[in-house]
Amino acid sequence: MIIKVGTRKSILAEIQADLVINKLQLRFPDITFKKVFIQTQGDIDKKTDLAIIGGQGVFVKKIQQSLISGEIDLAVHSAKDLPSAEVEGLTLAAYTEREIVTDSLLICGGYRNLMELPKGAIVGTSSLRRRFQISYNRPDIKLNSLRGNIDTRLKKLKSGQYDAIIMAGAALRRYNMIKEDKKIIEYILPLQDFLPAPGQGAIVVEGRIGDKASIIASELDKPDVREAVSCERAFLRVFGLGCNSPLAAYARKVDDKIILNAMIGDLKSGKRYDCRIEGKNPEKLGKKAADILRGDLV
Repeated sequence: MIIKVGTRKSILAEIQADLVINKLQLRFPDITFKKVFIQTQGDIDKKTDLAIIGGQGVFVKKIQQSLISGEIDLAVHSAKDLPSAEVEGLTLAAYTEREIVTDSLLICGGYRNLMELPKGAIVGTSSLRRRFQISYNRPDIKLNSLRGNIDTRLKKLKSGQYDAIIMAGAALRRYNMIKEDKKIIEYILPLQDFLPAPGQGAIVVEGRIGDKASIIASELDKPDVREAVSCERAFLRVFGLGCNSPLAAYARKVDDKIILNAMIGDLKSGKRYDCRIEGKNPEKLGKKAADILRGDLV
């Protein structure tokens, strides 16, 4: 039996696909898992801001179409790239693991953290959430768009185009790029000020509902990760595709309950609204947090 596993054609995406395939291969040695690279809209257009070219789903829609058509049997995604609404006929078969959820500020020039950056320093990020959070904490900093793969972003940083750039800590650790680069300092942004995107740090395997490949992939599912990310996605789902407000959410399973921290930013006023709630039902908890924060915006 051959199972075709689809992924984006980027170094990080391939690393994540290999993590999944290697685990599946250990559990199912008699099955051949074949990697299939698929170029998404986000991979083709590496210059335009993500919000302009489609926002949610820009890195997964083409892969999901390949799943539906049967070109591939499974797909490996970064959970934060998935649209909040699931696609008819497809299932999120497994949440395999979650790395650290924090964002990292990568700095050149001898500065050690966000507060040490000089007034007018140029920080690179294309994320609406990250831009809002940086501006909220350091309104004197200049923000410039930043696209491209990890190598490209680090080259731009070291060339002096930016004083610092923001990247997900999970991506940096899976890529293992900056540990030996003494020119770059990594400052982990504090979680209370820089809540992550829903699903950040988690890997998810998607397949067709009822398909044998999906059943096989479900063997890798980690229930605590599924509950936490499902809660964050339920929060995101309330706002829908048309939302142009900065959103963040981080849920974690503690004993028999889920604790959720969520945030929304008001771009017009610059105000930030936060809530922290806990409960046992991931979907209800995420929706409740969204309803609370929507009420704050009114």
